[in-house]
Formats: sequence, structure tokens, C-alpha cells
Amino acid sequence: MSDERDPLLDSLFAEAENEQTDDEFTAKVMLSIEKRRRNIITGRIGIVGLLFALEFLLSAPLQNSVGVLANTLSMSLIPIQSEWLAAAFAPLNSIAGLIGMLLLGLHTLHRRMVR
Repeated sequence: MSDERDPLLDSLFAEAENEQTDDEFTAKVMLSIEKRRRNIITGRIGIVGLLFALEFLLSAPLQNSVGVLANTLSMSLIPIQSEWLAAAFAPLNSIAGLIGMLLLGLHTLHRRMVR
């Protein structure tokens, strides 16, 4: 075993020997809590400002992309001439319906494998 002492541990013990009044300790703790609260509020305000700036800059491209995605997912896989039959099979006869059924099948398969 070595006789060397950790300087950080020695400093902590030396600091513990110093008597502090309760008011001084409370003031230090409250000051650190207030500083942390200010930092959190500043960070949140910064994030909200950044989100507003990104929304302002990207609103038109995002709306265009969402519109193209919606049109693509609602495309019919098999053209059906009868209007009422096309409306009846619309949830199944689309790319979104195909993706939904695929995900449902994968979920069912996963649940059967896990049990």
C-alpha cells in the first residue's frame, strides 16, 4: 500500500473542516440554483427562436414535400373503373395501404416470434 495521498481528497477534507454559517451556505446554494434556472430559460428561448427561424425558412419547401408525399402515397395501385368500388377499396388500393398492411404483418410476425 502506498503512503501517497490524493490532493483532491485532501482539499475536500480541508474544506469540510471550515465552518460555514447556514446563511452563507444557503446563499451559495440559492445562487447556483438561480444561475442554473437562468441558463435553462436562456437555452429554451434559444431553441424556440431557432425553431421559429427554421419554420420560417423551410415552410414552403416542407409544404411542397408533404404535398408530393401525400399525392404519392394516395396513388392507386390498380386502376378501378367503377367509382363506388374504387372508393370502397381506396384504403387497400394505395401505396399507403400497402405500407400499412406490410407494417401490420411485420408487427403480427414480431408478436408471434416474441411470445
